[in-house]
Amino acid sequence: MTTNGRANKLAPGGAPVRGGERSRWIAAIAVLVLLTEQTALGFQLIAPALGGLAAEFQTTQIIWVITIFTLVGGVMTPVVGRLGDRYGKRRVLLGAAAVSLVGSVICALAPSFGVLLVGRALMGVSAAFLPITYALIRDVFPATWRDMSISIATNGVGVVTIAGPFLAGFLIDNISLESVFWFTAALSTVGALGTIALVPESPVRNREPIDVAGAVVLVIGMLGLLLGISQVQNWGLTSGRTLLCLGASLAVLVGWWVYESRIAHPFVDTRLLRQRPFATVIFAHGFAVSAITVIASYLPTFLQTPRALGGDYGFGLDATGVAKYLVIPGILTVVGGVAVGALSRRYGFRSFLMLGSLLIAAGSVGLSLLTTESWMPIAMYGLVGIGAMVYAAGPNLMMTLSPAAHRGVSAGMLGAAASVISSAAAQVAGLLLNENVSRVVGGYPIYSSHGVFLAFSVAAAIAILGFVIALFVPRERRVDGVAVADDVVEVPGSDGHTSTPPSDGELATR
Repeated sequence: MTTNGRANKLAPGGAPVRGGERSRWIAAIAVLVLLTEQTALGFQLIAPALGGLAAEFQTTQIIWVITIFTLVGGVMTPVVGRLGDRYGKRRVLLGAAAVSLVGSVICALAPSFGVLLVGRALMGVSAAFLPITYALIRDVFPATWRDMSISIATNGVGVVTIAGPFLAGFLIDNISLESVFWFTAALSTVGALGTIALVPESPVRNREPIDVAGAVVLVIGMLGLLLGISQVQNWGLTSGRTLLCLGASLAVLVGWWVYESRIAHPFVDTRLLRQRPFATVIFAHGFAVSAITVIASYLPTFLQTPRALGGDYGFGLDATGVAKYLVIPGILTVVGGVAVGALSRRYGFRSFLMLGSLLIAAGSVGLSLLTTESWMPIAMYGLVGIGAMVYAAGPNLMMTLSPAAHRGVSAGMLGAAASVISSAAAQVAGLLLNENVSRVVGGYPIYSSHGVFLAFSVAAAIAILGFVIALFVPRERRVDGVAVADDVVEVPGSDGHTSTPPSDGELATR
Protein backbone atom coordinates (compact mmCIF):
# COMPACT_ATOMS: atom_id res chain seq x y z
CA MET A 1 0.00 0.00 0.00
CA THR A 2 1.35 3.40 -0.89
CA THR A 3 0.36 6.99 -0.48
CA ASN A 4 1.89 9.64 -2.77
CA GLY A 5 4.44 7.07 -3.84
CA ARG A 6 5.63 6.38 -0.30
CA ALA A 7 4.92 3.31 1.79
CA ASN A 8 2.68 3.79 4.81
CA LYS A 9 3.96 2.85 8.23
CA LEU A 10 1.36 0.39 9.40
CA ALA A 11 0.16 -0.13 12.93
CA PRO A 12 -0.58 -3.72 13.97
CA GLY A 13 -4.12 -3.43 12.68
CA GLY A 14 -3.05 -1.87 9.38
CA ALA A 15 -3.64 1.83 10.14
CA PRO A 16 -0.82 4.30 9.41
CA VAL A 17 1.44 5.12 12.35
CA ARG A 18 1.10 8.78 13.28
CA GLY A 19 3.67 10.97 14.98
CA GLY A 20 2.55 10.39 18.56
CA GLU A 21 2.20 6.68 17.98
CA ARG A 22 5.65 6.59 16.43
CA SER A 23 7.13 8.04 19.62
CA ARG A 24 5.31 5.45 21.65
CA TRP A 25 6.71 2.55 19.62
CA ILE A 26 10.23 3.95 19.93
CA ALA A 27 9.78 4.17 23.70
CA ALA A 28 8.34 0.65 23.70
CA ILE A 29 11.37 -0.89 22.05
CA ALA A 30 13.62 1.06 24.43
CA VAL A 31 12.01 -0.43 27.55
CA LEU A 32 11.99 -3.90 26.02
CA VAL A 33 15.72 -3.63 25.36
CA LEU A 34 16.23 -3.01 29.08
CA LEU A 35 14.93 -6.54 29.59
CA THR A 36 16.42 -8.30 26.58
CA GLU A 37 19.97 -7.24 27.39
CA GLN A 38 19.90 -8.78 30.84
CA THR A 39 21.11 -12.12 29.53
CA ALA A 40 24.35 -10.47 28.40
CA LEU A 41 24.52 -8.40 31.58
CA GLY A 42 24.17 -11.62 33.57
CA PHE A 43 27.68 -12.41 32.33
CA GLN A 44 29.26 -9.00 31.71
CA LEU A 45 28.37 -7.55 35.13
CA ILE A 46 28.83 -10.68 37.21
CA ALA A 47 32.04 -12.14 35.76
CA PRO A 48 34.25 -9.30 37.07
CA ALA A 49 32.76 -9.83 40.54
CA LEU A 50 33.55 -13.56 40.73
CA GLY A 51 36.91 -13.13 42.44
CA GLY A 52 35.46 -10.92 45.15
CA LEU A 53 32.45 -13.22 45.63
CA ALA A 54 34.75 -16.24 45.97
CA ALA A 55 36.68 -14.47 48.71
CA GLU A 56 33.51 -13.27 50.45
CA PHE A 57 31.89 -16.71 50.55
CA GLN A 58 35.15 -18.66 50.94
CA THR A 59 34.45 -21.04 48.06
CA THR A 60 36.44 -22.63 45.26
CA GLN A 61 33.24 -23.41 43.32
CA ILE A 62 32.50 -19.83 42.31
CA ILE A 63 32.16 -20.77 38.63
CA TRP A 64 28.75 -22.19 39.53
CA VAL A 65 27.52 -18.59 39.75
CA ILE A 66 27.85 -18.56 35.94
CA THR A 67 27.06 -22.23 35.32
CA ILE A 68 23.71 -22.32 37.12
CA PHE A 69 22.62 -19.12 35.36
CA THR A 70 23.39 -20.76 32.00
CA LEU A 71 21.71 -24.05 32.85
CA VAL A 72 18.45 -22.50 34.00
CA GLY A 73 18.42 -20.05 31.11
CA GLY A 74 18.87 -22.82 28.56
CA VAL A 75 16.00 -24.95 29.83
CA MET A 76 13.56 -22.13 30.57
CA THR A 77 13.48 -20.45 27.15
CA PRO A 78 11.10 -22.97 25.49
CA VAL A 79 8.97 -23.18 28.64
CA VAL A 80 8.53 -19.42 28.86
CA GLY A 81 7.85 -19.28 25.13
CA ARG A 82 5.10 -21.91 25.31
CA LEU A 83 3.50 -20.21 28.30
CA GLY A 84 3.54 -16.96 26.31
CA ASP A 85 1.70 -18.62 23.44
CA ARG A 86 -0.98 -19.85 25.82
CA TYR A 87 -1.44 -17.02 28.32
CA GLY A 88 -0.09 -13.93 26.52
CA LYS A 89 3.50 -13.01 25.76
CA ARG A 90 3.52 -9.70 27.62
CA ARG A 91 1.99 -11.28 30.72
CA VAL A 92 4.57 -14.07 30.76
CA LEU A 93 7.42 -11.64 30.04
CA LEU A 94 6.38 -9.60 33.06
CA GLY A 95 6.19 -12.75 35.17
CA ALA A 96 9.69 -13.73 34.10
CA ALA A 97 10.91 -10.21 34.91
CA ALA A 98 9.44 -10.55 38.40
CA VAL A 99 11.24 -13.87 38.93
CA SER A 100 14.54 -12.36 37.76
CA LEU A 101 13.99 -9.34 40.01
CA VAL A 102 13.48 -11.58 43.04
CA GLY A 103 16.61 -13.52 42.07
CA SER A 104 18.68 -10.33 41.87
CA VAL A 105 17.50 -9.19 45.30
CA ILE A 106 18.28 -12.61 46.79
CA CYS A 107 21.80 -12.45 45.33
CA ALA A 108 22.34 -8.94 46.68
CA LEU A 109 21.31 -9.99 50.20
CA ALA A 110 22.63 -13.56 50.14
CA PRO A 111 24.11 -14.62 53.51
CA SER A 112 25.68 -17.77 52.08
CA PHE A 113 26.97 -19.26 48.84
CA GLY A 114 24.02 -21.65 48.61
CA VAL A 115 21.53 -18.79 48.80
CA LEU A 116 23.54 -16.90 46.18
CA LEU A 117 23.18 -19.85 43.81
CA VAL A 118 19.42 -19.93 44.39
CA GLY A 119 19.24 -16.28 43.42
CA ARG A 120 21.37 -16.85 40.33
CA ALA A 121 19.13 -19.73 39.29
CA LEU A 122 16.13 -17.41 39.45
CA MET A 123 18.07 -14.78 37.52
CA GLY A 124 18.66 -17.40 34.83
CA VAL A 125 15.05 -16.99 33.76
CA SER A 126 16.17 -13.69 32.20
CA ALA A 127 17.68 -15.72 29.36
CA ALA A 128 14.10 -16.18 28.15
CA PHE A 129 13.51 -12.42 27.93
CA LEU A 130 14.90 -12.12 24.42
CA PRO A 131 12.98 -14.95 22.66
CA ILE A 132 9.63 -14.06 24.21
CA THR A 133 10.25 -10.38 23.47
CA TYR A 134 10.90 -10.75 19.76
CA ALA A 135 7.87 -13.05 19.50
CA LEU A 136 5.85 -10.29 21.19
CA ILE A 137 7.29 -7.68 18.84
CA ARG A 138 6.26 -9.80 15.87
CA ASP A 139 2.71 -9.94 17.20
CA VAL A 140 2.08 -6.33 18.18
CA PHE A 141 4.50 -3.91 16.53
CA PRO A 142 3.63 -2.07 13.30
CA ALA A 143 4.32 -4.28 10.30
CA THR A 144 7.05 -2.07 8.83
CA TRP A 145 8.80 -1.71 12.19
CA ARG A 146 9.04 -5.37 13.16
CA ASP A 147 12.29 -6.24 11.37
CA MET A 148 14.20 -3.29 12.78
CA SER A 149 12.71 -3.65 16.27
CA ILE A 150 13.66 -7.33 16.51
CA SER A 151 17.14 -6.50 15.18
CA ILE A 152 17.62 -3.80 17.81
CA ALA A 153 16.42 -6.13 20.56
CA THR A 154 18.82 -8.89 19.51
CA ASN A 155 21.92 -6.90 18.61
CA GLY A 156 21.72 -4.48 21.49
CA VAL A 157 24.16 -6.96 23.03
CA GLY A 158 26.84 -4.88 21.32
CA VAL A 159 26.10 -2.02 23.71
CA VAL A 160 26.47 -4.39 26.65
CA THR A 161 29.77 -5.64 25.22
CA ILE A 162 31.06 -2.07 25.26
CA ALA A 163 29.55 -0.73 28.47
CA GLY A 164 29.32 -3.90 30.59
CA PRO A 165 32.96 -4.19 31.72
CA PHE A 166 33.27 -0.46 32.43
CA LEU A 167 29.96 -0.43 34.33
CA ALA A 168 30.95 -3.50 36.34
CA GLY A 169 34.28 -1.93 37.25
CA PHE A 170 32.61 1.29 38.38
CA LEU A 171 30.00 -0.49 40.50
CA ILE A 172 32.43 -2.92 42.12
CA ASP A 173 35.21 -0.39 42.74
CA ASN A 174 33.07 2.51 43.91
CA ILE A 175 30.02 0.94 45.54
CA SER A 176 30.15 -2.77 46.39
CA LEU A 177 30.15 -6.27 44.95
CA GLU A 178 26.45 -6.55 45.64
CA SER A 179 25.70 -3.41 43.64
CA VAL A 180 25.89 -5.39 40.38
CA PHE A 181 22.85 -7.36 41.53
CA TRP A 182 20.99 -4.23 42.64
CA PHE A 183 21.65 -2.79 39.19
CA THR A 184 20.07 -5.78 37.41
CA ALA A 185 17.15 -5.58 39.84
CA ALA A 186 16.64 -1.95 38.91
CA LEU A 187 16.73 -2.76 35.19
CA SER A 188 14.13 -5.50 35.66
CA THR A 189 11.89 -3.09 37.54
CA VAL A 190 12.17 -0.24 35.04
CA GLY A 191 11.82 -2.58 32.08
CA ALA A 192 8.73 -4.26 33.53
CA LEU A 193 7.02 -0.99 34.44
CA GLY A 194 7.79 0.45 31.01
CA THR A 195 6.41 -2.67 29.35
CA ILE A 196 3.19 -2.36 31.33
CA ALA A 197 2.83 1.27 30.30
CA LEU A 198 3.86 1.11 26.65
CA VAL A 199 3.64 -2.40 25.19
CA PRO A 200 0.24 -3.92 24.35
CA GLU A 201 -0.53 -7.55 25.00
CA SER A 202 -0.45 -9.92 22.07
CA PRO A 203 -3.91 -10.91 20.82
CA VAL A 204 -2.53 -14.24 19.56
CA ARG A 205 -3.27 -17.31 21.69
CA ASN A 206 -2.64 -21.00 21.33
CA ARG A 207 -5.71 -22.40 23.08
CA GLU A 208 -4.49 -25.97 23.08
CA PRO A 209 -3.90 -27.37 26.59
CA ILE A 210 -0.31 -27.33 27.78
CA ASP A 211 1.34 -30.73 27.92
CA VAL A 212 2.79 -30.51 31.42
CA ALA A 213 4.41 -33.94 31.24
CA GLY A 214 6.13 -33.01 27.97
CA ALA A 215 7.38 -29.75 29.49
CA VAL A 216 8.79 -31.50 32.56
CA VAL A 217 10.56 -34.19 30.52
CA LEU A 218 12.01 -31.58 28.16
CA VAL A 219 13.36 -29.58 31.11
CA ILE A 220 14.91 -32.68 32.69
CA GLY A 221 16.51 -33.80 29.43
CA MET A 222 17.90 -30.37 28.54
CA LEU A 223 19.10 -29.70 32.09
CA GLY A 224 21.02 -32.97 32.14
CA LEU A 225 22.45 -32.38 28.67
CA LEU A 226 23.61 -28.85 29.46
CA LEU A 227 25.03 -29.97 32.82
CA GLY A 228 26.99 -32.79 31.21
CA ILE A 229 28.34 -30.52 28.49
CA SER A 230 29.29 -27.76 30.93
CA GLN A 231 31.25 -30.18 33.15
CA VAL A 232 33.22 -31.98 30.42
CA GLN A 233 36.46 -30.20 31.27
CA ASN A 234 36.02 -30.90 35.00
CA TRP A 235 34.83 -34.49 34.79
CA GLY A 236 36.72 -35.53 31.67
CA LEU A 237 35.26 -36.31 28.26
CA THR A 238 35.38 -40.09 28.69
CA SER A 239 34.68 -40.31 32.43
CA GLY A 240 31.80 -42.47 33.58
CA ARG A 241 30.04 -39.47 35.08
CA THR A 242 30.16 -37.52 31.81
CA LEU A 243 29.04 -40.45 29.67
CA LEU A 244 26.23 -41.35 32.08
CA CYS A 245 24.94 -37.77 32.27
CA LEU A 246 25.06 -37.16 28.53
CA GLY A 247 23.78 -40.63 27.60
CA ALA A 248 20.86 -40.53 30.03
CA SER A 249 19.92 -37.01 28.94
CA LEU A 250 19.97 -37.93 25.25
CA ALA A 251 17.83 -40.98 26.00
CA VAL A 252 15.33 -38.79 27.84
CA LEU A 253 15.20 -36.32 24.93
CA VAL A 254 14.73 -39.09 22.36
CA GLY A 255 11.88 -40.47 24.47
CA TRP A 256 10.44 -36.97 24.73
CA TRP A 257 10.53 -36.56 20.94
CA VAL A 258 8.75 -39.88 20.37
CA TYR A 259 6.13 -39.02 22.97
CA GLU A 260 5.55 -35.52 21.61
CA SER A 261 5.19 -36.89 18.09
CA ARG A 262 2.32 -39.15 19.10
CA ILE A 263 0.06 -37.09 21.36
CA ALA A 264 -2.73 -34.79 20.22
CA HIS A 265 -1.57 -31.64 22.00
CA PRO A 266 2.23 -31.70 22.40
CA PHE A 267 4.24 -29.15 24.33
CA VAL A 268 6.32 -28.56 21.19
CA ASP A 269 4.82 -29.61 17.87
CA THR A 270 7.56 -31.76 16.40
CA ARG A 271 5.85 -31.61 12.99
CA LEU A 272 6.99 -28.00 12.74
CA LEU A 273 10.54 -28.80 13.81
CA ARG A 274 10.79 -31.58 11.23
CA GLN A 275 10.12 -29.19 8.36
CA ARG A 276 13.22 -28.08 6.46
CA PRO A 277 12.70 -24.32 7.00
CA PHE A 278 12.55 -24.64 10.79
CA ALA A 279 15.35 -27.17 11.12
CA THR A 280 17.75 -25.27 8.87
CA VAL A 281 17.17 -21.92 10.61
CA ILE A 282 17.59 -23.47 14.07
CA PHE A 283 20.90 -25.14 13.21
CA ALA A 284 22.33 -22.42 10.95
CA HIS A 285 21.64 -19.80 13.62
CA GLY A 286 22.83 -22.10 16.41
CA PHE A 287 26.19 -22.86 14.81
CA ALA A 288 26.85 -19.23 13.85
CA VAL A 289 26.04 -18.00 17.36
CA SER A 290 28.13 -20.76 18.94
CA ALA A 291 31.18 -19.61 16.97
CA ILE A 292 30.80 -16.16 18.53
CA THR A 293 30.46 -17.78 21.95
CA VAL A 294 33.76 -19.66 21.52
CA ILE A 295 35.56 -16.44 20.62
CA ALA A 296 33.98 -14.39 23.40
CA SER A 297 34.80 -17.12 25.95
CA TYR A 298 38.54 -17.29 25.28
CA LEU A 299 39.66 -14.07 23.58
CA PRO A 300 39.86 -12.04 26.84
CA THR A 301 42.22 -14.66 28.33
CA PHE A 302 44.47 -14.51 25.31
CA LEU A 303 44.53 -10.71 25.40
CA GLN A 304 45.44 -10.72 29.10
CA THR A 305 48.32 -13.18 28.66
CA PRO A 306 51.70 -11.37 28.75
CA ARG A 307 53.63 -11.65 25.48
CA ALA A 308 56.66 -12.96 27.34
CA LEU A 309 54.58 -16.00 28.32
CA GLY A 310 52.37 -16.34 25.25
CA GLY A 311 55.17 -16.14 22.72
CA ASP A 312 53.35 -15.28 19.50
CA TYR A 313 50.25 -13.85 21.19
CA GLY A 314 49.19 -11.86 24.25
CA PHE A 315 49.28 -8.20 25.22
CA GLY A 316 49.28 -8.38 29.03
CA LEU A 317 46.07 -6.36 29.34
CA ASP A 318 44.11 -5.79 32.52
CA ALA A 319 40.31 -5.97 32.57
CA THR A 320 39.94 -2.34 31.51
CA GLY A 321 42.39 -2.86 28.66
CA VAL A 322 40.37 -5.83 27.41
CA ALA A 323 37.21 -3.71 27.56
CA LYS A 324 38.85 -1.07 25.35
CA TYR A 325 39.70 -3.73 22.78
CA LEU A 326 36.00 -4.67 22.64
CA VAL A 327 34.65 -1.19 21.91
CA ILE A 328 34.92 -1.32 18.11
CA PRO A 329 33.58 -4.91 17.85
CA GLY A 330 30.69 -3.92 20.12
CA ILE A 331 29.80 -0.94 17.94
CA LEU A 332 29.96 -3.11 14.83
CA THR A 333 27.64 -5.65 16.45
CA VAL A 334 24.99 -2.96 16.76
CA VAL A 335 25.70 -1.79 13.20
CA GLY A 336 25.23 -5.33 11.90
CA GLY A 337 21.83 -5.60 13.57
CA VAL A 338 20.69 -2.25 12.20
CA ALA A 339 21.82 -3.33 8.72
CA VAL A 340 19.59 -6.40 8.95
CA GLY A 341 16.63 -4.33 10.03
CA ALA A 342 17.18 -1.69 7.34
CA LEU A 343 18.11 -3.88 4.36
CA SER A 344 16.19 -7.11 4.90
CA ARG A 345 13.33 -5.91 2.70
CA ARG A 346 15.71 -5.83 -0.24
CA TYR A 347 17.98 -8.77 0.49
CA GLY A 348 16.07 -11.01 2.90
CA PHE A 349 17.06 -12.41 6.29
CA ARG A 350 18.51 -15.56 4.74
CA SER A 351 21.16 -13.50 2.95
CA PHE A 352 22.29 -11.91 6.22
CA LEU A 353 22.36 -15.27 7.99
CA MET A 354 24.75 -16.52 5.30
CA LEU A 355 26.82 -13.32 5.15
CA GLY A 356 27.10 -13.13 8.93
CA SER A 357 28.31 -16.73 9.13
CA LEU A 358 31.02 -16.04 6.53
CA LEU A 359 32.17 -12.90 8.34
CA ILE A 360 32.38 -14.78 11.63
CA ALA A 361 34.40 -17.50 9.92
CA ALA A 362 36.74 -14.91 8.36
CA GLY A 363 37.23 -13.15 11.68
CA SER A 364 37.92 -16.47 13.40
CA VAL A 365 40.57 -17.40 10.85
CA GLY A 366 42.13 -13.96 11.28
CA LEU A 367 42.19 -14.35 15.07
CA SER A 368 43.91 -17.73 14.72
CA LEU A 369 46.64 -16.43 12.42
CA LEU A 370 47.09 -12.72 13.16
CA THR A 371 48.16 -12.46 16.78
CA THR A 372 51.27 -10.33 17.00
CA GLU A 373 50.09 -6.71 16.61
CA SER A 374 47.52 -4.93 18.75
CA TRP A 375 45.35 -3.91 15.80
CA MET A 376 44.92 -7.51 14.68
CA PRO A 377 42.49 -8.79 17.34
CA ILE A 378 40.55 -5.52 17.14
CA ALA A 379 40.14 -5.78 13.37
CA MET A 380 39.45 -9.52 13.30
CA TYR A 381 37.00 -9.40 16.21
CA GLY A 382 35.46 -6.44 14.42
CA LEU A 383 34.64 -8.78 11.52
CA VAL A 384 33.02 -11.11 14.02
CA GLY A 385 31.09 -8.13 15.41
CA ILE A 386 29.61 -7.32 12.01
CA GLY A 387 28.94 -11.02 11.51
CA ALA A 388 26.86 -10.92 14.68
CA MET A 389 24.09 -9.79 12.35
CA VAL A 390 23.14 -13.48 12.67
CA TYR A 391 21.70 -12.54 16.08
CA ALA A 392 19.06 -10.53 14.21
CA ALA A 393 18.74 -12.62 11.05
CA GLY A 394 17.98 -15.92 12.80
CA PRO A 395 15.16 -14.67 15.06
CA ASN A 396 13.60 -12.61 12.27
CA LEU A 397 13.63 -15.69 10.03
CA MET A 398 12.10 -17.85 12.74
CA MET A 399 9.31 -15.35 13.33
CA THR A 400 8.67 -15.25 9.59
CA LEU A 401 8.38 -19.03 9.49
CA SER A 402 6.42 -19.64 12.67
CA PRO A 403 2.63 -19.97 12.72
CA ALA A 404 1.26 -17.18 14.88
CA ALA A 405 0.06 -19.46 17.67
CA HIS A 406 3.50 -21.11 17.97
CA ARG A 407 5.78 -18.06 17.83
CA GLY A 408 6.68 -18.06 21.51
CA VAL A 409 7.74 -21.69 21.72
CA SER A 410 9.47 -21.50 18.32
CA ALA A 411 11.53 -18.56 19.58
CA GLY A 412 12.27 -20.50 22.76
CA MET A 413 13.46 -23.56 20.85
CA LEU A 414 15.71 -21.36 18.70
CA GLY A 415 17.28 -19.97 21.87
CA ALA A 416 17.54 -23.37 23.55
CA ALA A 417 19.27 -24.93 20.54
CA ALA A 418 21.75 -22.06 20.42
CA SER A 419 22.51 -22.57 24.13
CA VAL A 420 23.20 -26.28 23.72
CA ILE A 421 25.35 -25.88 20.60
CA SER A 422 27.25 -22.93 22.11
CA SER A 423 28.01 -24.84 25.31
CA ALA A 424 29.24 -27.86 23.36
CA ALA A 425 31.40 -25.73 21.06
CA ALA A 426 32.99 -23.86 23.97
CA GLN A 427 33.80 -27.17 25.67
CA VAL A 428 35.42 -28.57 22.52
CA ALA A 429 37.62 -25.49 22.25
CA GLY A 430 38.42 -25.75 25.95
CA LEU A 431 39.46 -29.39 25.66
CA LEU A 432 41.80 -28.53 22.79
CA LEU A 433 43.30 -25.72 24.83
CA ASN A 434 43.81 -28.01 27.82
CA GLU A 435 45.81 -30.33 25.57
CA ASN A 436 48.05 -27.39 24.61
CA VAL A 437 49.13 -25.87 27.93
CA SER A 438 52.75 -24.82 27.65
CA ARG A 439 53.20 -23.93 31.32
CA VAL A 440 51.33 -22.99 34.50
CA VAL A 441 52.17 -19.66 36.14
CA GLY A 442 50.68 -18.71 39.49
CA GLY A 443 48.07 -21.43 39.09
CA TYR A 444 46.91 -20.12 35.70
CA PRO A 445 47.50 -22.13 32.50
CA ILE A 446 49.42 -20.49 29.67
CA TYR A 447 48.35 -21.91 26.34
CA SER A 448 50.67 -22.52 23.42
CA SER A 449 50.26 -20.62 20.18
CA HIS A 450 49.08 -23.85 18.60
CA GLY A 451 46.33 -24.10 21.21
CA VAL A 452 45.15 -20.58 20.40
CA PHE A 453 45.16 -21.47 16.70
CA LEU A 454 43.06 -24.59 17.36
CA ALA A 455 40.52 -22.76 19.54
CA PHE A 456 39.78 -20.12 16.93
CA SER A 457 39.87 -22.75 14.18
CA VAL A 458 36.99 -24.49 15.97
CA ALA A 459 35.05 -21.23 15.80
CA ALA A 460 35.82 -20.87 12.09
CA ALA A 461 34.77 -24.44 11.29
CA ILE A 462 31.49 -24.06 13.20
CA ALA A 463 30.70 -20.77 11.46
CA ILE A 464 31.33 -22.35 8.06
CA LEU A 465 29.00 -25.19 9.00
CA GLY A 466 26.37 -22.59 9.86
CA PHE A 467 26.84 -21.01 6.43
CA VAL A 468 26.44 -24.35 4.65
CA ILE A 469 23.22 -25.10 6.51
CA ALA A 470 21.93 -21.58 5.78
CA LEU A 471 22.21 -22.35 2.06
CA PHE A 472 19.27 -24.71 2.51
CA VAL A 473 17.03 -22.16 4.27
CA PRO A 474 14.11 -21.29 1.93
CA ARG A 475 14.09 -17.83 0.45
CA GLU A 476 11.60 -15.30 1.79
CA ARG A 477 9.43 -13.05 -0.29
CA ARG A 478 7.47 -9.92 0.56
CA VAL A 479 3.74 -9.32 0.28
CA ASP A 480 2.76 -5.69 0.95
CA GLY A 481 6.05 -5.20 2.77
CA VAL A 482 5.55 -8.20 5.07
CA ALA A 483 7.96 -11.15 5.02
CA VAL A 484 6.42 -14.39 3.74
CA ALA A 485 8.13 -17.76 3.97
CA ASP A 486 7.91 -20.31 1.19
CA ASP A 487 7.86 -24.08 1.73
CA VAL A 488 6.14 -23.91 5.13
CA VAL A 489 3.29 -26.33 5.57
CA GLU A 490 0.46 -25.66 8.00
CA VAL A 491 0.17 -28.18 10.79
CA PRO A 492 -3.27 -29.80 11.01
CA GLY A 493 -4.76 -30.34 14.43
CA SER A 494 -5.99 -33.65 15.75
CA ASP A 495 -9.48 -32.86 14.51
CA GLY A 496 -8.20 -32.49 10.95
CA HIS A 497 -8.43 -28.69 10.94
CA THR A 498 -5.45 -26.36 10.94
CA SER A 499 -4.63 -25.65 14.57
CA THR A 500 -2.06 -22.95 13.86
CA PRO A 501 -3.48 -20.60 11.22
CA PRO A 502 -1.17 -17.99 9.71
CA SER A 503 -1.58 -14.40 10.86
CA ASP A 504 -1.64 -11.30 8.64
CA GLY A 505 -0.93 -13.36 5.54
CA GLU A 506 2.61 -13.99 6.76
CA LEU A 507 2.81 -17.64 5.84
CA ALA A 508 2.58 -19.16 2.42
CA THR A 509 0.98 -22.62 2.48
CA ARG A 510 0.78 -25.45 0.10
